[in-house]
Amino acid sequence: MGNNIKQIYVAIELSENEIKLLVGEYYNTRFNIIRAERFATNAISDFKISNKEELSADIRNAINQTSAKIGAKIEQVILVIPAYNFKRFPLRSKVIVESGIVKREDIAKAISNSLKTKVDKDVMIVNPMVVKYKVNGINTRRLPEKELCNEILVDIDLLCADINICYDYVSVVESSGVKVLDIALNTYAVAKEAALFEESLNRSIIIVDIGRSCTYLSLLSKGKLVSTEIVFDGLNSLINRIYRTFNIPYNDIIKLVKYSVDYTSENPDDVIYAWTDEGITRTMTTRMLNESIAKPIDVLSDKLITMCKPIIETGASIILTGEGEQMKALADVIKIKAECDVKTYYPDTIGVRDPSFTALYGTFFIYRDKVLMNNLSVNCIDLLKYDSMIDQKELDSEGATITTKIKNLFKQYIEKGGN
Repeated sequence: MGNNIKQIYVAIELSENEIKLLVGEYYNTRFNIIRAERFATNAISDFKISNKEELSADIRNAINQTSAKIGAKIEQVILVIPAYNFKRFPLRSKVIVESGIVKREDIAKAISNSLKTKVDKDVMIVNPMVVKYKVNGINTRRLPEKELCNEILVDIDLLCADINICYDYVSVVESSGVKVLDIALNTYAVAKEAALFEESLNRSIIIVDIGRSCTYLSLLSKGKLVSTEIVFDGLNSLINRIYRTFNIPYNDIIKLVKYSVDYTSENPDDVIYAWTDEGITRTMTTRMLNESIAKPIDVLSDKLITMCKPIIETGASIILTGEGEQMKALADVIKIKAECDVKTYYPDTIGVRDPSFTALYGTFFIYRDKVLMNNLSVNCIDLLKYDSMIDQKELDSEGATITTKIKNLFKQYIEKGGN
C-alpha cells in the first residue's frame, strides 16, 4: 500500500551561509516539486555550529515560513549531512532465503544486518549503499526480486561521516520543533540524483560540487562512491575580491560572479553594472569584472585540478555541479586546465532547476528506495490538511473564474442595451 499512495517529503540542508528546504510530492511514479526555499543563516562555520540557539531559531523560521506557503505544517524532514570526514566500509551480507524466492524483505534484512557492523569511532553510518547482488553464482546490480535461490549475497558499502557533526546537526534540527525522519550524505545524494553510478562502471567520474566556502571532490568508480575530499575554497574567494575592489552590495556581487563573468565576450567594455558611491555614479564593464577576479579564479581552479590530476590522468571525466555550476566562466577555465571531458549538471525537474539543490533532490530518491524496500507509508506533513487546502484553492480559483465570466457577460449585456 505504501508504494502506491501519494507521499510528500521534505529535505533540509544546513550550510555556512544558508538553510535550504525542498518539498516534493511523490505521485504516479515521479516527484513533483512543491517548494524550493532558501533562508540566510550565519550560525555555521567550517561545518561546525557556532551558535546552536541562533541556528535553531533560523531553522524554525525557515520551517514556519515554508509551512505557511504550502498550507500545512512540516512535521518531519530528511536531513542532508555533509560528507566531512567521509569513510567507506565495504562488506558482504549473506541472507538465507527461507521461501526459496527472493523477496524485498530479504534484501531489507541484508541491509539491516549490515548496519550492525562496527565502524571507526570518529564516524557514524549515514547511508548503506547496495553495490551488487550475487544470486546462484551470478553477480547483478539489478534487484533480484522473485529469483529462485536458497541464499543471496549482498555487497554493501557503508557510507559514513563525522559522528559529532551528524549528532550536532540532528539535534539542532530537532530542537527547532521538527523530527528528523532520516539522514542522507550530500555527495551520495548528488551522485544518486544525477544517475552517475551506472555511468561510472566504465569510466571514473569526479564530481566537483562547488559551494560558497568549500568544494567537494567525490570520486565515483565501478559503481561506487570511493572517496570524498573537501577543499576549503569556493565562490567566496571571488565574491570577496570583488567586494574589496568595488564595494557594492553582496547579493549583487553573487549575481555578477555567477552570470556576468565572461572571458570570451566580444564587447568587454560594455557596462554591465552601475551604482552610486558617495553621490558619484560608477559603472563596471565586463573587462573590469573579469580582471578583478582573474587571480582568485586561477587559484581556485588550479587547486581543484591539482587534487584531481592523478585521477584525470587515468581517463576520468569531471561533472561540475553545486552553485559554482552557474558560473559558466569557471567551467570553461576548469575544462581548459584539466584537459579532460568536463560537463555541468543541474536537476532538470521543473521547480528545482538549480544545481545547489541537487543534494536535496537526491535525498528524495535515496529515501524512496528505503520506502519501496520496506513498504513504508510516510509523509513529512499533514497530508489530509494539505489535500484539503489544495482542494479549497481549486474551488476558489474555479469560483473566481466563473464569477468573472458571469460579470463580463452581464457587462456585455448592459452595454448592448439588454437586446
